[in-house]
Amino acid sequence: MVDELSKTSAAEEVDVIVIGAGPVGCACAMQLGRAGRSTALFERRSGLSRHPKAGGIHARTMEIFRRWGLAENIRAVGRGFSQPGASPTAFTWLTRLSGFELGRIDFGTQADRELWATYSPEGPCFCGQDLYEPILFDALARHPSVRAQFGKRATISTLTDDGVEVEVSDEETGRLERRVRARYLIAADGVRSPTRHALGVGESGFGAFGNSVNVQFRADLEQHRAGRQYGLFWIVNPDTQGALSWRRQANRWSYNFEAAPGEDPEAYTEDRCRDIIRRAAGDPTVDIEILSILHWKHDQAVTDKWRVGRAFFVGDSAHRFPPHGGFGMNSGVQDSANLIWKLDLVLSGAASDPLLDTYEDERKPVAEFNGEQCLENTRRMEETGWLLHDTTHLAAIEEKTPHGEAVRKRIAAAIPQQREQFYSQGQQFGTIYRSAAVILDGTEPELSTVSLYRATGHPGARAPHLWLRDRDGRDLSTIDLFYDGFVILAGPDGREWARAAAEIAAEGAIRVEAYLIGAGGDYLERPGERSFTEVYGVDHDGAVLVRPDGHIAFRSKRLPGNAASTLSEAIGRLLFGSAAIEEAQSSETLPV
Repeated sequence: MVDELSKTSAAEEVDVIVIGAGPVGCACAMQLGRAGRSTALFERRSGLSRHPKAGGIHARTMEIFRRWGLAENIRAVGRGFSQPGASPTAFTWLTRLSGFELGRIDFGTQADRELWATYSPEGPCFCGQDLYEPILFDALARHPSVRAQFGKRATISTLTDDGVEVEVSDEETGRLERRVRARYLIAADGVRSPTRHALGVGESGFGAFGNSVNVQFRADLEQHRAGRQYGLFWIVNPDTQGALSWRRQANRWSYNFEAAPGEDPEAYTEDRCRDIIRRAAGDPTVDIEILSILHWKHDQAVTDKWRVGRAFFVGDSAHRFPPHGGFGMNSGVQDSANLIWKLDLVLSGAASDPLLDTYEDERKPVAEFNGEQCLENTRRMEETGWLLHDTTHLAAIEEKTPHGEAVRKRIAAAIPQQREQFYSQGQQFGTIYRSAAVILDGTEPELSTVSLYRATGHPGARAPHLWLRDRDGRDLSTIDLFYDGFVILAGPDGREWARAAAEIAAEGAIRVEAYLIGAGGDYLERPGERSFTEVYGVDHDGAVLVRPDGHIAFRSKRLPGNAASTLSEAIGRLLFGSAAIEEAQSSETLPV
C-alpha cells in the first residue's frame, strides 16, 4: 500500500469530504455547495437508490426542503398533500388485502390539515427515496464547488488536528486511485458505517427485532385495493405479517415483512417472495414482477460519539431506529441542517471550533429520544400481530366464527393505540436544544408531547411558524424568512434591533437580517392568527435571534438599553464563547 501510494500524486485538497450519497449525504453536500465550500462526495454504490424505502417525509423535514427550494418538486413526484385525492387518507390493518378490514387510523383529514397549518406551512409527504434522492442530487450538482463520484470507496488513512485524508479506491476493482485531503470529513455511510468502525466508535442500543425483507414489485391489485387511498395496508394472518404500500404509480407496490427467526434473508428468493406477496394480497394467481429486494436489520442504536476530531457522523451512521414513526431519514436530514451551518462558520473563521461540539450536544439527545419512542411504537405494534414469533393465536383470524370474530376484535382494539407513530407533530416540531449554541433567558418552556406540539419562542426551540402578510397582501410563513444566515425577528417597536443587525452584517463576518412583525413593521400578522409577540413570548419591542437551522439562539423579551451591544454580545457568545448553561440543561427538553 505504501509503495502504491508513493507512486500517486500529492493529495487533492478540499474543504470537506462527504462519504455516502444517500439522502443525508446529498443534503450535506448540497448545503456545502450553497455555501461555496469545495466538497468531495464519494459513494460506493454505482448510482442512486432504486428502492422505495424511507417514504414518509415529516412536515419538519419538508420545511427544510422548502428552505432549499425543493419541497414542491418532492411533493409533486410523491403526490403528497398538495394534491387532495391522490394522498393517503388512512393506515389500515387487514387480514389480507382482499380480506377483512380490522381497523384503521384516519390521516390527513380536513381537521388534521387545518391543525397542521397552524404548526407549519408544510404538511407531511409520502415519497420514496428512489424519487426524492435524485432531486437532492440534482440540487447539489448545480453547485460547481461540489464534486460527486459513484463507485468509489473512501477510507480514512490519516486524521490529525489539522485535517483528514482518505484513500479513494474503485469499488469494483479495489484499485487505489488517489488520496484526498480535507479540513473536515462527514460520514454519511449508513447503518454499518465503515468510517465509524475505522475510527473505533461504538454504539448503544437495543438488539435486533429481526431481519426484514422489503420487496418492490409490480402487480395489478386494483380489484383488492378497491380504491382505498391508504398509506399502508398492514397485513395480519397466519401465513404472513407485513406492510403493503401502494406507490401511487400504476401497479407498483412494496411489501415489507420479517424473515423467519434464524433464517438468512438471502433465502428469500424472487419465487418465494412472490408466494408471500400472493398470501398477503389474498390472491394466489396474480402475476407479480419483482423489481428489487432489500434486506435490512430491524434494530435500534445510537452512536456513542458523533465527533472524532475533524470527523462527524450524520444520519444512519449516527443512529438507526425501527421504522415505526419514520424518524430515520427525517432525523438525518435534520442532523445535516444542524451541522453544516456551524461547519461553514468555522471554516470561514467566523466561529471557533467549540461551536462544532454543539452538534452532538444538540442532536444526540434527539436521536436517543427518537430511538426510545420508535421502540415503544414497535412494541405496541406487537399487539396488532406485528413481529410475532408465535402466530398460533392468529390461526382463526379469518374464520367466520365467534372465535374468529374474537381474534379480529382483539387486534382491532389495539389499533387506536398506534396513533402516536402517525401523529407525532410534537415530536417533530417540539424539540428544544440545550447547548453552548443556545443562550438561556431564565424561563422554562412549555413542553410538547409526542402528538401535541406547543409552539414556543424559548431559546433552543424551533422558531414557530406563523402566517404573515407582506405589504402587497401576499401570504407567507415566518419559516420563509429563514435562510442560510441569522435572522432577527422583532416586534413592531423593535426598530433598534434592525439597526443593530445591520451594523453587525456590515462588518462582513456573518450574515444577519432583521424583520419587524406587526402593524407598521415589515410583515403584518394575518387576521385571525395568534400574534407574533404572544407566540414568541416577547413585548412589542422584544426580539429573537434565529439560527440558520431555524432554531432560536437568543431571546430578549424587551428592548435593552443598548440593542447593538446586547445583540453583538449574544452572537459573540454563540460563535466564540460558552453560553451560561444552567442546571436546567439536564432537565427534559424533548417531547414527553
